[in-house]
Amino acid sequence: MMSPASKRRSVLLIGCGNMGSAIALALQDKAANLDLTVIDPDEERTRQVLGSQNKIKVVNDWAGLGSAQFDVCILAVKPTSALETLVDAQQNLQASLVISIAAGVPLAKLQQGVTNRARVVRVMPNLAAIVRKAISVGYADGAISTEDRELAEFVFGAIGRFQWLKSENEIDLATAVTGSGPGYVFSFVQHLQHAAEQIGFSKETADFFARQIIIGAAGLLEEDLRSPLQLKHAVTSPHGTTAAGLAEFEQEQAMPRVIRQTVAAAAARAKELATEQS
Repeated sequence: MMSPASKRRSVLLIGCGNMGSAIALALQDKAANLDLTVIDPDEERTRQVLGSQNKIKVVNDWAGLGSAQFDVCILAVKPTSALETLVDAQQNLQASLVISIAAGVPLAKLQQGVTNRARVVRVMPNLAAIVRKAISVGYADGAISTEDRELAEFVFGAIGRFQWLKSENEIDLATAVTGSGPGYVFSFVQHLQHAAEQIGFSKETADFFARQIIIGAAGLLEEDLRSPLQLKHAVTSPHGTTAAGLAEFEQEQAMPRVIRQTVAAAAARAKELATEQS
């Protein structure tokens, strides 16, 4: 079987917000064999975001698609309009692989908007797609083919790393970790910057320190085979400054409790959103 990159395919991207535009630009750079069409009501803004030096076709309504049929559709719209959008696009997606990134919208609901020949996959990327460092998690039922699975992996591999999950429930729970996770990290950096300012550094220097600490630590996590625990031990000398800081940071009622409660609160909200969209 040919790899996803070797076969020419037509792709329709519905919605060109932050995530949609990140996917479009990454696919343009990675896959010469993809013919990409983007539909978004704000055509002028979409063209500005995507840039003029590209081969991406941009239209602002369904009439602009004519009778074209697409091998793949990436649904990047608000959850509340996901089903209605699929119904509107159905004539152009007669036998498409439909990949929805609409948070919380279950497969059963999405399948109401497609034909019997279309196949549906749910994927949840995160904001790091903008710099092609995303973690995207996906779920599809057992009826989907190996070729479709490989194609989904290829599409979202363009913006970072991809991981299949075992159940649809897991994709909603993963939103609390992978989807919301960057927000937790940004909050940590924000407060680390403020702490550096409080001990005497300027705002500019504190901002530089906080950003570079995260960048350097992330690089180690990506390239060093040691576990996070082992890396923590590597930077912590007995009775040293890191040990003194961690003694406060890792008190049971400090960071460990806050992280547990943060993820649990996000997971509970993810379940609520999924129930609302059912």
